[in-house]
This record gives sequence, structure tokens and C-alpha cells, in this order.
Amino acid sequence: MSAAQPDAGPPPTRPRPQGKSCDEYPLATSKEGLSAGGKRRSFPGCSIPGVPSRTGAKGASACMISVSDQNYQGGMNSSFYKAERMLDGDPYRVLIGD
Repeated sequence: MSAAQPDAGPPPTRPRPQGKSCDEYPLATSKEGLSAGGKRRSFPGCSIPGVPSRTGAKGASACMISVSDQNYQGGMNSSFYKAERMLDGDPYRVLIGD
């Protein structure tokens, strides 16, 4: 775990659609993604024009999601970090599924 990367989402000069917030993966609090030296990428339908699609092991994917979904996810992450006493540098895994 690391401190959130301030540039993980879309560049601040890009407008955000009403009711949307930028989500990124790997999580901004991870030591992967942009903090590992990669570049920002996005995909068609993510409402982030001008950010190219890329592939590769380093970087972060960014997409606009609803503010409520973003707030829920952020709260879940914060609760997990607190409950598990996560400190800077502690390893963790992200499992995706139901």
C-alpha cells in the first residue's frame, strides 16, 4: 500500500462529466500502476478523451464512473485499510468477483 497517487486519474485540465468521478486500476493506493513508472490509459466509452489506449505491465487504466460508486469504493477501501491495520508498504491482493 502507498499514499494515493495524485495523477492516477484523468489530467486535472480535462472536464469531468456531470455526476462522474475518475476511477483507476491498479488502485491509486497501490505501488503498482502510475507509481511504478507507467502511463495513464483509457478505453472507448470511458469518457476520458485524449488519453490513449495502451497495453503493458505498467500503467493505470482510468474510466469515469458514478460519484456514488466511487465514494462507496473509497469507503470500502478505507475501511479495509483501517480494519486490517494496513501500513505503507504492506502487501495485499485485489480479488475481483462476486
